[in-house]
Amino acid sequence: MSGQLLAVVEVDKADRVVCQAEGCGHGVYRRIHVVRHGDGTLGVYGSDCFGRLFGQLADKAPQYGSGDGRELTAEERLMLAENTERLIAQFEAEHQALLEQARLRREQQEKVEQAAREAAERRRIEAERRRPPTAAEIASVEAQAKAVVRQKFGVDPDIPGWRGLVLVEARKLLGR
Repeated sequence: MSGQLLAVVEVDKADRVVCQAEGCGHGVYRRIHVVRHGDGTLGVYGSDCFGRLFGQLADKAPQYGSGDGRELTAEERLMLAENTERLIAQFEAEHQALLEQARLRREQQEKVEQAAREAAERRRIEAERRRPPTAAEIASVEAQAKAVVRQKFGVDPDIPGWRGLVLVEARKLLGR
């Protein structure tokens, strides 16, 4: 028989359900296997009948929950007995909600990581900005800095005593 294992559930012994394997009819309360058949119908089976009919699915995890057997509430037990499709729809909705929560957590984590990367980059830029300029950097803008000093202050920047003013203008040109 082909099928898909949807869930493994359990109920109180007093609320056991009937195994739907042909000719079985045993009451099942632990490790109830809910299977969607190839034709789309649902079936509820005990462990022995499930293993006999769907041995190829025995090692596969169910679509919803774990293979340990989720204990059903009284309302879910009623759905299992009266409208298994509705119970599976509820499991699907819970599954989708968990996926959505996981997606939101991943997005939030990505935002936190992005903010941390941006903060690290800002710190790196600020540290670079605060770093004193190297002699090579000053030399690269020195002619321009001297021109600014000549224009702004009307002095010859090559005369002794004006070097400090040239360095101030060089730092401004370098953005520091």
